[in-house]
Amino acid sequence: MDADTDFSVIEKAGMALGHAPSGLLLPGIDRNTEREAVRLCARDYLEHHVFFNDDRFHNHLNHHLLAVFSMGGSAKRLQEIFDGNRTMQRPTMPMHQTDINAANFTEYLTKEEHYPDY
Repeated sequence: MDADTDFSVIEKAGMALGHAPSGLLLPGIDRNTEREAVRLCARDYLEHHVFFNDDRFHNHLNHHLLAVFSMGGSAKRLQEIFDGNRTMQRPTMPMHQTDINAANFTEYLTKEEHYPDY
């Protein structure tokens, strides 16, 4: 299935958007656009590293997508934003078999390679 039409990433990432009070909904925000925002945020989570470069500049693509969505941006515009950011993103790193828990989590906090393990 084409990544630009695959909504199964939402379930894989375990994502969902909460519901804003109806008084905060702007024109353009509909179920289709909401679903597209969640799908693209899920893809960012599954496909891209938290840092978009080796200088540890953070990937803010989800923030950009959600800001445009909340202001009534269309599903097409959300896809354009995702596509425009794709080339600058680093791929996500693989998870380790490390059991990170309350007793040892500080040991791994500064180790970038363990970011996916959280």
